[in-house]
Amino acid sequence: MSGRLAAAVALLLVGTVADVWSTYLAISTGEFVEGSPVGRTFITWLGPLRGMLVTKALGMVVIGIPVAVAGGSRRLVATVMCAGVGAISLLAAGRNLLLVAGYLG
Repeated sequence: MSGRLAAAVALLLVGTVADVWSTYLAISTGEFVEGSPVGRTFITWLGPLRGMLVTKALGMVVIGIPVAVAGGSRRLVATVMCAGVGAISLLAAGRNLLLVAGYLG
């Protein structure tokens, strides 16, 4: 595994854990509002954890398809998918923490 792909996978794992943890924290304080209509639908249907994981998988597909169509290698597609969803997950975790802290909403 290349260094960039390993870093992207690490970012994905850290982002996913941070997003799931901060979402449960926000839900427990009554401050959680899902920003994505797709995420909201999956969370409603499948529950918070499974809904978030399905949303992340769908996000990886949405991010990866244009890179693959543009001729990216499998390694590049995997790197961009993992890094993209990991970064978005970290942003979502930050948003959740700002909601809980009372800075948003």
